[in-house]
Amino acid sequence: MSAARAIGLGAITGLRSLSGPAFLSRAAAKGLVSLDGTPLAFLNSPRLSKVLVIMELGEIVGDKLPITPSRTSPPILLGRAASGGLVGAISYLSEGRRIATGAVLGSCAAAAAAFAGERLRVLVGEKTGLPDPVVALAEDAVVMIVGHRSLGDDG
Repeated sequence: MSAARAIGLGAITGLRSLSGPAFLSRAAAKGLVSLDGTPLAFLNSPRLSKVLVIMELGEIVGDKLPITPSRTSPPILLGRAASGGLVGAISYLSEGRRIATGAVLGSCAAAAAAFAGERLRVLVGEKTGLPDPVVALAEDAVVMIVGHRSLGDDG
């Protein structure tokens, strides 16, 4: 399960950089992911979970603005890869597995999803004629669905 979780959460982090950490913190606060006794037990905090969700919502809004830079520009891509690596490592850590493997899977999934998501978003807009913010809302829905499914979270 940890490989699928690391890849799924890494991928959505490539689309929305705060989504993976927000989902993991929420799952930890609800007891769906165990981080007790690890250096990352602070992610169990319901307060931190709420802060991360609020930050994630801000990113979702900011993503629709025309001034938002490309997710594949080097500094932004590096941040997404780092965030994806973090969620991958946490996924593996929560199951007592080697965190380096989870970090690599999450980071690679985030980078790949950043490029694929950006390209797919442009193609869907071109083929359908839909405005970019509308296409971005569909991308947000994918992030939410994959995030919930990756953690077995019902809501």
